[in-house]
Amino acid sequence: MTDRKTTFAGRLAQLVRLLNSPSDGETLAAARSLGRVLSSNGHDFNWLAKTIEHLNGKTLSEPEMKTLYDAGYQDGLRAAVNKQQGSLDFRGVDGDVDWHEVALWCQKRDDRDDRLSDREREFVDTVAAQTVYREPSVKQARWLKSIFLRLGGRF
Repeated sequence: MTDRKTTFAGRLAQLVRLLNSPSDGETLAAARSLGRVLSSNGHDFNWLAKTIEHLNGKTLSEPEMKTLYDAGYQDGLRAAVNKQQGSLDFRGVDGDVDWHEVALWCQKRDDRDDRLSDREREFVDTVAAQTVYREPSVKQARWLKSIFLRLGGRF
């Protein structure tokens, strides 16, 4: 394993830390040494400054930063809502309906509202168990969808 102080990045980090020394002589020596280490690796202080400015590889524009922030905010909001109320995302990554999530949602919703008949409740429980391993039949999917919509669910 390479010692961190012997790597280029490790040596730079060590010298940058020395710039904070209370001793003027040590600070000047660290600055001169930093210049030599950069030069011996084909770089200069301008390269170091650009690297610091662009730590992620490029600068983001204000609209790009806002887009990223908004996306992160929406993901966080969705996670918080899902944690409190159960998942509200009934589509898989491929865009198809996630019938297992639909069945689980129907179970939770019925526990609160008690609006399903015994037959419907048994059906939802059966489909919830089956959809862990396989998709429901067309007939089962149709019935589950009607129960889901009647309970207030939306795709």
